[in-house]
Amino acid sequence: MSATLRDVARRAGVSHTTVSNVLNNVPKVGEQTRERVLQAMADLQFEPNLAAKSLYTKRSYIVGYMVPAITNEFFMKLARAAERVLYREDTGMFLCGTGLDPKREADYTCRLIRHRADGIVVNYTASNRTVRDAVRAGIPVVAIESPIDEPSASLVCLDNQGAAMLGVEHLCELGHRRIAVIALDFESNVNQERLRGFHSGLKLHDIEPVSGLEISLATSEKENGCFDYGAELDKSPVTAHRRFSEIVERLMFSDKPPTAVFCFDYHTTLLLIQSLMRMGLTPGMQDQETRPKTNRMSQNLVRPDGQISEITESHPKMNRVPPGPLLP
Repeated sequence: MSATLRDVARRAGVSHTTVSNVLNNVPKVGEQTRERVLQAMADLQFEPNLAAKSLYTKRSYIVGYMVPAITNEFFMKLARAAERVLYREDTGMFLCGTGLDPKREADYTCRLIRHRADGIVVNYTASNRTVRDAVRAGIPVVAIESPIDEPSASLVCLDNQGAAMLGVEHLCELGHRRIAVIALDFESNVNQERLRGFHSGLKLHDIEPVSGLEISLATSEKENGCFDYGAELDKSPVTAHRRFSEIVERLMFSDKPPTAVFCFDYHTTLLLIQSLMRMGLTPGMQDQETRPKTNRMSQNLVRPDGQISEITESHPKMNRVPPGPLLP
């Protein structure tokens, strides 16, 4: 027969209320008493009844965490950080990959409401309904980089426009005037803010935007070889990466190639570096004074999160290395 809460209380020489307080991490229990109760639990191999605990505390000890894609390194870094905090609080995390599908988000929200989740973190949402339904069910919500109109929810946002302006300022200080920008899309609220910051940064330095240097990977238009990268990625990652490389190659082999590239996100940055490497371009720093003599040009990759990678390349029309296999 398994040990009960009262068995633990007798073993530790305390009341059953004290044992309950230890189980629920009530801070008023003294450290020595807490240690005595924990030792009694270990001696008796006591396993708390989580269902009873939830009824008593009115908590589920579960927090939902919604992300657009569980394969995206940026979203998963935030999820891992959240999981570490929740673990310290004896709370589990229910990870939900939504794919930015409103129906899928609504389904996950209903499940979390049914399980009486203690809270929901929404790391970018496709629908305001997700946040609204959770709040109306009495569940606290924290939205990260999500356009919401629910005043009861907490919102965490980056200064995307200001960060983009700083990125452009950095490139202009290095002497760049032809700056390309590549993003997964220009339609999301986050990337619209970044694009406004990009344009504002150019304007501050009297640089006119060039449409041919602004590349979105979320277009279905066939003009200039553009394609819907996300849709292609679902069908064939190899084909999606190859077609992205073709876009970069056309950009770099154009009559007036950019001398710098601004990437809106982590994923695009990695794709671009991979494509440049396949073209025989080497990451590094090139002394600008030697560029005219050696026919080399400095490529700078800037991300709005403040991370900057500088790429130095041989001119694409000279000493070109044959393309190698795609990196995974």
